[in-house]
Amino acid sequence: MAGSYIALGLLNSGIKNDADAAFAILSDKLESATKQSHKIGILMGLSMAYAGSARTDLLDIISPIILDSDNSIEL
Repeated sequence: MAGSYIALGLLNSGIKNDADAAFAILSDKLESATKQSHKIGILMGLSMAYAGSARTDLLDIISPIILDSDNSIEL
């Protein structure tokens, strides 16, 4: 599963689309993910898809997960 999230982000890197399917799918999955490996895959997919875009909505989604002290160092 984690690999598919990374692949989705990689396939959508640099693509500008009004529908923004990668963001919709990955952000939804990030909210419902329970396994740490899935969260890592989703975060990597989002990072690849939107690297250099400086999107504040992406930062709002990722920041709480990264700053949560209950998560392991891998996240």
